[in-house]
Amino acid sequence: MAKPFSVTLSMHEAPAEAQDRAAAALKKPARSVGLRLKKGSEGQLEYRPPVGFPFLVNLWHHLDRERMMVRFDPTEAGEAGGTRVTISGGVSRGKQPLAANPEHWSEALGASRGE
Repeated sequence: MAKPFSVTLSMHEAPAEAQDRAAAALKKPARSVGLRLKKGSEGQLEYRPPVGFPFLVNLWHHLDRERMMVRFDPTEAGEAGGTRVTISGGVSRGKQPLAANPEHWSEALGASRGE
């Protein structure tokens, strides 16, 4: 079973700008936990395991519900702007400590630890 994780970070940009920057910046950190960007919509990015060879191993990762959701919510600071970035999901047991480490994500995003 995929092991859950959740990390909250803060960025100074507005949510739309933060999401645009994160789509490119999270490519390598997400790949290191076994995921890739599958789709993005307003306020969130969705990551899933890549499809490739060997097919049965990849199928197992999908069936095991390994995935990650990145949400971008405006902070309560009002006019000051800023975004609360919540990264949560589930990854394999061996990748979970890395995925749950806030520094793994904050380095790529240039973000600080959230609330």
